[in-house]
Amino acid sequence: MDMTISVYGAHELVPEEGRTVEKIMLAAAALGFDGIDLGYYWGEKKAKEIKQAGKTAANCGLKLVNYICGNNFGNAIAEKRLPAEIDKVRTALDEAAELGCKHLRVFAGGYELEWKKYASKIADALAVCAEHAKANKIIMALEDHGALCKDSSEQLFYLDKVKSPWLCLTADIGNYWFPGGELPEQGVAAAAPYAAMIHVKDYLIINNKQVAVPVGEGIIDFETCFRELKDAGYDGTLSLEYECHIGDPKQGIATSLVNMRRAWTVC
Repeated sequence: MDMTISVYGAHELVPEEGRTVEKIMLAAAALGFDGIDLGYYWGEKKAKEIKQAGKTAANCGLKLVNYICGNNFGNAIAEKRLPAEIDKVRTALDEAAELGCKHLRVFAGGYELEWKKYASKIADALAVCAEHAKANKIIMALEDHGALCKDSSEQLFYLDKVKSPWLCLTADIGNYWFPGGELPEQGVAAAAPYAAMIHVKDYLIINNKQVAVPVGEGIIDFETCFRELKDAGYDGTLSLEYECHIGDPKQGIATSLVNMRRAWTVC
């Protein structure tokens, strides 16, 4: 099983001043990751950087399987700017295709909005983007990310509404618990048959609050979660989304990688 890292989190490996996507990629490769999920932190010369990213990946042995997009359909609908948000996803699909990625992580969005009023409209937006995904042969992977797609039942609602092979799921293991309010192993079990991407993160309860920690140092049962993925025949990557703000990020990310590999091996 290939272990990758999202550029969101991997960016902590490089000081903010002078940070570039290429430097982030090299730092991730030096820690032993098999791949990296790009999509954020491009500079002013984005098109040139994307071309260079493909070369950098080849030179340092990083696989580019997944791409990420930070869209928000729900609030775009409420603010009457949906066409621009759809174009944002279409552009991300084009960029993913240029890099040879197979999957694009997408969101539903819809913060502070009513499910009954907006969920079906979000599904319609996903269906529009699915046509562009088909043209690019990129599978969109809808993440449980709070708002109007916070748990596995809401993810499955969108799959049922869109009914496209070009829309699957990102199972963010930590997000099922927080902010989703669902046991991670239950969320993974429900989503696993439809998963194209997996995000791995861990939490502890500190002073009655959920606090992100390196993978394996929290209380999420990754062996059970990974077993659910194996039982469902999942054959994609496991992608670390590092959100811990305690201690040295390089050490925490390295620890997370070791514990991800261990949990997958023994589960």
